[in-house]
Amino acid sequence: MSGYHIVVRLFLAVMGSLGLSAGALAGVIEGVVAFPSRLTPSMTLYVSDLDTSRLHSVQLARGQAKFTVEVPTGRYVVFLAPNDPGAPNIYGAYTQYSLCTAHNAGNNCDDHALVAVAVAGKSARAAVTIDDWYVTDIVADQLDRIRGNAGEPPARFDPELLSAPRFSEYPSGAFDASAPPELEFAANDLSDDDREILRRALAGGPNFAGHVTAALTRCGPGCGRLVLIDWSTGAVQAPSLQSLAEIQGTLPCRNDEALLSRRDSRLLSISRVHGNAVVTEFYVWNQKSAALVQSSEYQRSSQTFCAIAAR
Repeated sequence: MSGYHIVVRLFLAVMGSLGLSAGALAGVIEGVVAFPSRLTPSMTLYVSDLDTSRLHSVQLARGQAKFTVEVPTGRYVVFLAPNDPGAPNIYGAYTQYSLCTAHNAGNNCDDHALVAVAVAGKSARAAVTIDDWYVTDIVADQLDRIRGNAGEPPARFDPELLSAPRFSEYPSGAFDASAPPELEFAANDLSDDDREILRRALAGGPNFAGHVTAALTRCGPGCGRLVLIDWSTGAVQAPSLQSLAEIQGTLPCRNDEALLSRRDSRLLSISRVHGNAVVTEFYVWNQKSAALVQSSEYQRSSQTFCAIAAR
């Protein structure tokens, strides 16, 4: 046999061996997302190799409850972080809690330690359910380090807020806001300072429900009133709801979150101090009646509220 044919055969044998080895390294992690709310937001799935520290990430679409990711042989931790603006900035993970609830129906499942998912060989398929949205601060710190603090770190949160409404759940239509409206101040008891606040707010364009600018005017020290400006009519409206007539108290931190809204959403939130707690109220804009309807209310201690800012 000539030297050329020997080289060719050796090359083919080596390539076949490499192909077999590469195939043997492939495995699959498939999973189900159990999010504690009506609709699963868009998320980033993270799969971290415990032995090499390599991090795989996959984007999951809004409403997507299942995933499959191909990985080499190894041991992995699997976790999620929501992407939607307005969604709680937290982690969901596959943990001992996940294993416990699968067998004990949630009874006495207090261990939130991460579980190593083993993938070994070409035909290996590991199945996980990501349903632990109550990871401890220690576990959240571990996940922070795995991500290399990419993006915004997760907040220390009140689990009750997991069920809070999200801006993406209340979409609003587009509106051509090329020119600011002519304001109708006549029917409103607004001071010159209030009118100047509204004019400055208008300069940024609509910030709520497509065609509305929402702003807080002053009603005294530590007191605000919600005012809505309709870009389609120029009407200036103070909501008739008693809860919005006077928003008393200054937030202990994150004062810019007293009023939160988005132009592409009909959801609006107001946060105020109530004793030693911070109460967040959610309102939905009814487009037919051009009025706000209260949706829900959530309460956190001032310490919990401010812990988010401290992260």
